[in-house]
Amino acid sequence: MVSPNVMVVSPIPETQQAFASFLAPSGIAPIVASTVKEAQTILSRHPISLIFCSDEVPGGGVDAFIRQTSVSPGKVPVVVVSRLDDWGRYLKFLQIGAFDYVLSPPSGTEIDRVVRNALSCAPPESSKYVASAA
Repeated sequence: MVSPNVMVVSPIPETQQAFASFLAPSGIAPIVASTVKEAQTILSRHPISLIFCSDEVPGGGVDAFIRQTSVSPGKVPVVVVSRLDDWGRYLKFLQIGAFDYVLSPPSGTEIDRVVRNALSCAPPESSKYVASAA
């Protein structure tokens, strides 16, 4: 079974490590980027099935990054990860193309839910995912 390529875009090492530990039991080692520019470089070189992107990425550009990935060929779902429980921000990100919005730090159960939902919309070859026992 092929594991999907999941990217985590966050400048926060604890967030990167949390995603790695939650995804590891499912056989997924996330590809990590600390900036939008780094994430764009990775996207140009690797097929990515799902992106978790912090709204705190330095240098900004998160809105443009979401718009870019949501209209690109192959349309990669982007899940915004935020420390802010704000309905207005949630709606804003969904309106510009985000697949979902989760609070940071997310639980393993929340990550499993989001990964399953996002990959159910993906082409069959990128959607083989086995949930961890969270």
